[in-house]
Amino acid sequence: MLVLAALFAVVGGVVGFMVMVPPPPYTPLTGQPTSQVTLLALGDQGTGNLQQWRVARGMERVAEREGGLNMVLLLGDNFYGRGLTGISDPTWQLKFERVYHGSWLSRVPFYAVLGNHDYPESAAVELDYGRKGAGSGRWQMPDPFYARDFGDVDGRPLLRVVFLDTSQDAASRQRQADFMQAAFAKSGPAPVWKMVVAHHAIRSGGGKHGEDPELLAQLLPAMQRSGVDIYLSGHEHNQQVLVRPGEPAWLISGGGGQSIDGFKPQAATDDTPFAVARPGFARLAFTPERLQLAYYDADGSQEQRFLWARACPWMAQGCLHRDDASQIATN
Repeated sequence: MLVLAALFAVVGGVVGFMVMVPPPPYTPLTGQPTSQVTLLALGDQGTGNLQQWRVARGMERVAEREGGLNMVLLLGDNFYGRGLTGISDPTWQLKFERVYHGSWLSRVPFYAVLGNHDYPESAAVELDYGRKGAGSGRWQMPDPFYARDFGDVDGRPLLRVVFLDTSQDAASRQRQADFMQAAFAKSGPAPVWKMVVAHHAIRSGGGKHGEDPELLAQLLPAMQRSGVDIYLSGHEHNQQVLVRPGEPAWLISGGGGQSIDGFKPQAATDDTPFAVARPGFARLAFTPERLQLAYYDADGSQEQRFLWARACPWMAQGCLHRDDASQIATN
């Protein structure tokens, strides 16, 4: 009994240290080529439970196995349960800082958007954490909506991403639609790839929520005018790829840690080539010539891969294809 009590005391001390002492500031990776941008994406992760930790370990395995990583995108619902009380709240350690660790995850930035479960208490704290570079400094959230360029191809951005806050009201979403168009139309060389990242799925082949006609009406015309290639989201707690004529590719990666939203098994179709109800994450590797998209389960085993050649003259439907032959692109 004394040995068991001592063991519990040691474990409790380690956990207490992890909760109370933030990790040191991260050292960004260097030496990666600017002509490729590789990212992992997941949403609905902020539970702090074993599923979230399991997915995080799978992410580290994939980064190690497949040749590197530039960043992680967190697709909202970053903190479930009790709202954050401040930038020193121990929850930061249990649901972010200590979860995503390893030789790769510890050294890349995490670009985050807000989800509906981040409101009302946690949203302001998440923004404060990002603006102050708190904790390890990996948490990137300068504003509720923002834009960033990644990579470089002869002075041209390889990837431009607009991050949105789809939990806002209709008036704010309209301002964000205008912001999106301005970001993609700003002067200078046009980006090779264009992507929008937000929490709420707009198209969905099934799950708890389904399609969102209000978001579709507000955001799709702006994305079509801007030539957006991809809309990446969570909210549905599963993994989906959907394509429609003349629209961006609708990618859902909502299996980051929360319970899964199931749907009836369905065979792959031309407009829904992938849909599985299991935890996991997505990997997107952009080069000037192509996009490689792959989905993984919680342990980092690959489920399905897609390829989009940049020279393809159409939108996602007609250009984004299931790919079982080509070699994974590595940094």
